[in-house]
Amino acid sequence: MRPMICVPVMEETVKRTVRSIRVLERHHPDLIEIRFDSMKSAVSFSEIRDATQRPLIATNRSTSQGGQFSGIEEMRRETLTLAAQEGFDYVDIELNTKDVRTTVRQFKQHGARVIVSYHNEKLTPAEATLASIVASEKRAGADICKIVGTAKSYRDNLRCLKFVDKHARKTKLVCFLMGRLGISSRVLSPILGAYFTFASFHAGRETAAGQIPIDELQTLYKELGVA
Repeated sequence: MRPMICVPVMEETVKRTVRSIRVLERHHPDLIEIRFDSMKSAVSFSEIRDATQRPLIATNRSTSQGGQFSGIEEMRRETLTLAAQEGFDYVDIELNTKDVRTTVRQFKQHGARVIVSYHNEKLTPAEATLASIVASEKRAGADICKIVGTAKSYRDNLRCLKFVDKHARKTKLVCFLMGRLGISSRVLSPILGAYFTFASFHAGRETAAGQIPIDELQTLYKELGVA
């Protein structure tokens, strides 16, 4: 299966978001993630939705999970609900969200599929912990389970990729590691069965440590013969 690539768009206004989406279209990403936690002005969900026919992921990442949203939790979830109502294909909600099962059901009622995510900016969890996290995400109702750790050594990539190889056959799983040492997990995880991976718009526009530009990642996949 050809690896799928998601590119985050993290802008402060709807106008700049739409402009970035239209430029990004030239690179043919498989999915586009809209990072609402970076927005500083009023949001027009329909305007963003109408800017592309590609699948959109709505994310409003909390500071506790490495994002920029530090406001009232109800407002954070309301943004995601409105995105689901306006036709965003996916909503990303963190596993540690209060009443996560209820929240997931609400998003699904509005027609969105749900990515339940876990981020660890300090380390790569042990394999047993990774399995426990996936089980918790499934219990929460996830359509896609997402686990992102941080590589402290190259060996951490092996742990991550072995986990993907073992579990992606029976679970829609996104799993890779942040940081310079985790780049190989970003590149190889979808080859081993992960549902998709992330790339940056271009150099200097990374939304997490270790992202590489989409054009470079696409070139790597072509050289590996999997594009």
